[in-house]
Amino acid sequence: MVSSERTTSRRGGRGPKIERIAERYDIAGLGDDLVEAWVGESGEQRSLRELETDVNKRLVRAALDQAGAHVLDGEADNFYRLLTSDDVTAGSRTAARNSLREKGVDVDQLAADIVSYQSVYNYLKRHRNVERESTDDDQTAAESGLDTIRKLRSRLRTVTTDVIDRLVNANAVFIGSYEVDVDIRVTCTDCETRMTPTALLSSGHCNCERPTDDTVDE
Repeated sequence: MVSSERTTSRRGGRGPKIERIAERYDIAGLGDDLVEAWVGESGEQRSLRELETDVNKRLVRAALDQAGAHVLDGEADNFYRLLTSDDVTAGSRTAARNSLREKGVDVDQLAADIVSYQSVYNYLKRHRNVERESTDDDQTAAESGLDTIRKLRSRLRTVTTDVIDRLVNANAVFIGSYEVDVDIRVTCTDCETRMTPTALLSSGHCNCERPTDDTVDE
């Protein structure tokens, strides 16, 4: 389990988040690995989204290692998916958190330490002053918007669960084991395409015929 001397603050601390988690979980060379992967020193350049995933998988594996937990190959990566994926049900996420606690992991600290692509971007650009030739897959308006939606959905799920739990404890309502799912869909009323925000922002369009420069009103 993470030492209490090193977890006095869940989210605060000095320095960039990448360096704080590297120190907290003894992840050697994390910052240099990010720089190398982003500029493509030893191969193809990796996107911010890919680097975000790489960091968080290493983070979960390091947390399990510090707790002395024995896990199967791929189990740490699956824990990361269960903790963060939009497609995971609340029940599966809760089960994953409980399993990590049983293995000795400080789940609340781990959840606070999971990084976003924005944290990776800030570290590379502001703290390491790294530039690279191609920036096509860097931070975009779509990525930023999707990140905001994910945070709001997660927050709504948490708030709803907290409200139900309080009402159950107060004997105001009764319910057995339950899950809270937040299902967001965007519907185009012209072509009647219905999709998730992720699908819309990834594709960039619905099924309507996209206007050309000649058809756009002056």
